[in-house]
Amino acid sequence: MVPTNPVITPPLYTPPLYTPPVVVPTTTTTPTPTPTTQGPSPAPKCTGGPSAQQLIAVVEGTPGIPDEPLKVTTGPFCSGNWQFSVMEIVADDAEDEYEPLAVVTTGLPAALKLIEAGADVCSNEVQTQAPIGIRVRACGA
Repeated sequence: MVPTNPVITPPLYTPPLYTPPVVVPTTTTTPTPTPTTQGPSPAPKCTGGPSAQQLIAVVEGTPGIPDEPLKVTTGPFCSGNWQFSVMEIVADDAEDEYEPLAVVTTGLPAALKLIEAGADVCSNEVQTQAPIGIRVRACGA
């Protein structure tokens, strides 16, 4: 007898499906610069007074202010009827150093009213009533 070979069919080959990788394009974005807003301008130098002597006269004799000769070192700066200046004690010796004295006044040069004098003149009155240019000088904002 002749052996009969049944036909063996090979298994059906199914190649794997190729899935290409997902490529996400990388982009570099440069942040858009935020426009800088410039704050309010400080008060400009006074053009019509008061003089240094008028400012010194309104400060002299004020409680808490040393009874020493003063000189105006910065200013005065004006906005409306308000003024800001910086004074210091006139040193007898080159080695003497004194803390600057900031001064805020209001009124006409011949009739000044002292609002604040000291190392920090950013008082409630200055913050709420002074023109913005004076507040910039006295308070920094």
